[in-house]
Amino acid sequence: MTSLAEIAGARYEDPVSEIDWTAVDCECWWMPPGSLSLAGVREFEALPLATRRRVSQLEYVHLLQAGLWLESQFIARLASLSHRTQDPARQRQLLREVREEAGHSLMFVELLQRSGFGIDKRRGAGMRLVEALGGLLPTDTALFWALVVVGEELPDRLNRCVRRGVDEATLSAVVYRIAGIHLRDEALHAAYARRQCRSAAAATPRAMRVALAPLLSLAIDLYARYVYFPGADLYARAGLRPAAGWRRAALANPRRRAQVGELLRPTREFLRRCGWSLAL
Repeated sequence: MTSLAEIAGARYEDPVSEIDWTAVDCECWWMPPGSLSLAGVREFEALPLATRRRVSQLEYVHLLQAGLWLESQFIARLASLSHRTQDPARQRQLLREVREEAGHSLMFVELLQRSGFGIDKRRGAGMRLVEALGGLLPTDTALFWALVVVGEELPDRLNRCVRRGVDEATLSAVVYRIAGIHLRDEALHAAYARRQCRSAAAATPRAMRVALAPLLSLAIDLYARYVYFPGADLYARAGLRPAAGWRRAALANPRRRAQVGELLRPTREFLRRCGWSLAL
């Protein structure tokens, strides 16, 4: 297992400088066809190739938007925590994560601007609720680190589909590179968050974990819905009408629901092993 000293001492590479931004291509798939919210829906599969590729680009953009929101939350909370810690090794680790999360955000912004998709900061009521609850949650508690694990792993698992998707279709080289850089860093971040989550949960009375488990379950459900089931405006931007009908099709899509269940399973199982009483 990689030690905190090794993680904190590793040489930092600016992700923006690692990518050939002149190669941004909107004629390729950005998400593999099999990883789209509408994959397998007969009406969607009958649409022209260009339309389905456009949906793939917008679904990857949606993943980046989720990343920008989440990393802004992490940067603020981890920077605050690093300021309060008395352990120099832990402070270095937290500040390294802040630096890397900021690098990811810069990378996402660069792609969004160069591709012409731009940045959309709109979020639904569910995510506004998660944001409000997160703002009230004390940092460095068992629930805080459980939510960090969720926030690190849910989008990361969908991002992994990009790297596995080269056998399905010709993916954008820039998107493939971004996904690889993000996976490289997030593997360390998730491992650190899991260690903190185990320690914090072990130090928290069982009665408190039982009382807080419904709140954790709600946050997981809301965040998973936000990451894995884009809003109707995404389908409207792709030219699919009526957009609300296409979103209902995605929400009801048995293939997508099975995929989401599989993507959520490792995180839920880990949290249960940490002592969180989560519904199956």
